[in-house]
Parts: sequence; structure tokens; C-alpha cells
Amino acid sequence: MKKVRFKLALIGLFILTQMMMAKETIAIINFDVIGSHYKESQYISMVTSEIRKLDTMDVIDKYSVSELVEANVEPGKKCFGVRCISELGKSLDVSYALTGSAELTGEKLSIHLRLINPATQKVVESDYSEYLYEEEYIWKFMEMSVKSLFNKKVRMDDLVVFNFDKAKNAELEGPRIKPYNLSGPRFGVSHITGLNSDILQSTGPGGYNKNPSMTVIGYQYEKSYLYTGAVQAVFQTNVSLTGLDQQLAIPSLSLLNGFRSVKYGFEIGFGPIFRLKQVQKGYVDESNTWIKVGDNPNYDGVLSNRLDSRGDYKFQPGWVWAIGKSFKAGNMTIPVNLYAIPDNDGWLYGFSFGYALHK
Repeated sequence: MKKVRFKLALIGLFILTQMMMAKETIAIINFDVIGSHYKESQYISMVTSEIRKLDTMDVIDKYSVSELVEANVEPGKKCFGVRCISELGKSLDVSYALTGSAELTGEKLSIHLRLINPATQKVVESDYSEYLYEEEYIWKFMEMSVKSLFNKKVRMDDLVVFNFDKAKNAELEGPRIKPYNLSGPRFGVSHITGLNSDILQSTGPGGYNKNPSMTVIGYQYEKSYLYTGAVQAVFQTNVSLTGLDQQLAIPSLSLLNGFRSVKYGFEIGFGPIFRLKQVQKGYVDESNTWIKVGDNPNYDGVLSNRLDSRGDYKFQPGWVWAIGKSFKAGNMTIPVNLYAIPDNDGWLYGFSFGYALHK
């Protein structure tokens, strides 16, 4: 007898578990479309797809719903009221029925979704959202509306670009403006000033007999870590070689934090830079002549390091400031930048440009 009761208890527990695991059902009854190029059936397909992605409800096949609507709604009449939707929902034996509307007015697309409980004939959830319309992003609009209806998190990056009020407040020009990545090659020229310039041009001991203006070639990698709609924050890594036009190959690595205006393309960046530099320890004598430490080992005064062709190669840290603007040409973006590197022995100024291709 105890075994029988135990088996019955297991069966009951199994049935209860299955009932708890069973998903609620939903039917998308209809969609009222005003001004949009997309048809009612296309909106229903988009809503169906987005709800299925959430994987929280079983969606009734749209053809079954369409057959029921045709059989119960007179030709020429529409069924958008709560009572009518509830009756159709009861006929389909679903937990919820959904109806919606999409109205395009100028550059604003308004999407209104209502979730109705057929048993109580009441609207249990609704969402009204307005989007800055761009036809190619219609699926994104529907994804955001469905997530909002079911209280799912909507990405902030999408809200600031597509939500009508937020996008307008950020002074964007529509959904086409998105955070963009300017990773790509860089070309340019740099010019060294001050004492470093004199040493480069010098033909004497420690000099290079080079021009202080040199070409620069490199590659920039960047990663966006913040996007507010109007401003994009990026982390940039730039590796480059300077002086190839003068038979030199001076490597450098910069790690910059940048802020970019997405609409206008202006940007500012700053951060550390590490350059390979030939330096020699020495001092300046009374005649203003540079004496390296090996030439006078008995000198016990203050020594300093400076650029010297006879010195050892060392990575010298520094700081770089940069400003720039990006120009768009079809699928290509052309960043143009000016930068400066402070140095006690002479600042370095540079100009660079590059390109980034986007699909």
C-alpha cells in the first residue's frame, strides 16, 4: 500500500512539474499599419520572431490565427477592441492575445503594443514607443518594443540612437549615426623642435645629420567603451615607425583615451607614449659644449641624459595630446589628426591621416 502511495505521489509530482514547466501561449491577432511601407503581415512576422527569441511563450502559428480571423471577422471590418481581441483569443485557447499598431508620421515611427488576457478581457501590459525612423532598422525598432513590452532590458546604445526623444536631444541625424571604429593605417609627418632639432641636424659628435621633419607610418587599433549617442569614448593603441624617409626606423607605442563627437567627427585624445630613443649621459661645460660622461670620468657635477647618436637605445616615456576630425566618404572614413609631444629638449609636433572601411 505504501508503495502504491509513493508511486502516486511521484506521478502527481511529475504532472505538477510538467504543468509548471509548460509555457504560456500567445497569439498575435492583428496589426494596424498607417503610413508605413511594410504590410500588416510583415509586422506580425516581426513581432512573432522577436517574441520567440525571448523564449518565454509559445507563439501560435500566424496562419492559424489568420484563418480564425477570416472566419470570425466580417470582410471590411477590423477587430482591434479589447472585447473582440479577447473573443478571438478564447477561440484560440491562448493565455494572451497581442495586438499592435505602427504609424509613420514624417520621421517618427510610433509603435503601440497591447497584451490582453482573454479570460479577464483586460490589457495586462502595453508599450508605446517612438523611433527616429530609418527603414533599414525596422527590425531593431520591433525588437526594442517587444523587449519593452515584456520588461526585458533594452540596450542603452540602441535607445540613444533610435528612441525619438533621446536621439533628438542628442542632436543626431537619425539611426544611421552609430558609433564607428577608426582602426586602420596611419600616415603623416612629424617635426622636432628645440635642442633635439639641433642635435638631429648637427654634423658634429653626437649629431645625426638628419632633417628634423620626418615621415611617420603606423597602424591604430581602437575599441569603444562608452557611447551616449552624442559622444563616443574610445581606447586607442597606435604603433608607428618614424624616419623611414631618412634611413631611420624609430618605433613608438602610444596608449590614448579619446572622446569623439559622433555627429560632427571632432575628437580629442591624450595618453602615454613610449619611444625608442638614443640617449647619452653627460653634461654641458662652460663653453656650452656637450661632454659625454666617458670623455671626462673625473667630472663629479650634475649629469643628464639627452639625444646622442653615440648613446644607448632606450624606451623613453612621454605624453601625447591629439585633436582631430573625421571625414566620411561613402563606406570610408578618413581621420585627420594633429598631435604634440612635450619634451624639455624640444617638443615634437605631428600631422597624420588614415582611413577606415565599413561594411
